[in-house]
Amino acid sequence: MNSLFETTVVIPAFNEQDRLPRTLEALCTEHDGLSGVNLAEVIVVDDGSKDDTSRVAALFSGRLPQLSVVTLEQNCGKGFAVRSGLMNAQSEWILVADADMSTPWAELAKLASELKKHGGDVAIGSRDLPESDVVLRQSFIREYLGRTFNVLIRTLTGLPFRDTQCGFKLVRRSSVKSFLGDLTVDRFAWDVEFLLLARDADLEILEVPVSWEHRDASRVHPIFDGFDMAKTVLCLQLRRLRKRLFS
Repeated sequence: MNSLFETTVVIPAFNEQDRLPRTLEALCTEHDGLSGVNLAEVIVVDDGSKDDTSRVAALFSGRLPQLSVVTLEQNCGKGFAVRSGLMNAQSEWILVADADMSTPWAELAKLASELKKHGGDVAIGSRDLPESDVVLRQSFIREYLGRTFNVLIRTLTGLPFRDTQCGFKLVRRSSVKSFLGDLTVDRFAWDVEFLLLARDADLEILEVPVSWEHRDASRVHPIFDGFDMAKTVLCLQLRRLRKRLFS
């Protein structure tokens, strides 16, 4: 493995004109200090925002010359936005990171270091390992529903991870490009489908404890989106079972 991780950062963004400046400002300040990482590209995918997300992101291009903005004409969902970013990325390593910077950029170096140390194709940040540093927790109802959702995922799919939904994932492009075209989930459960396909491809997936802080104005509704994600995971598993039965 190369000593330096050439990395593209993909940031899906929907109506993020208020939170995105702080996130990109931090990246401008900190990217040179990310040990072992060469930040080759930053792709902000504006998922059909109704505000000035694209314009606000483009304001940072002078300080981040590797920045580009992909603007989708209509809101298609986080999964679709992530998929667009993955398809456009050119680096061997791609970090998918939430626009609110709940996980600080310094954790990218931690994920890269773990992959370098142990080998692997995917490293997912986790808020729910003993070593995870949760600076500011979510509300009780969000935490309870999140953990219930995780139990459902592990029960239905057999995925062993304590936290599939943390918005901080580092993936090797050459390892995942074979199944990017098979991704179908456009909304918040995209992570589960991605990890299922990565497992089916026999990729090595590391779950890495990260620092994380809850940000206000979350785009995920704990009840309505929670039910939608549970339904999506159930449909994914039923589809996979049918495929095994009739293949």
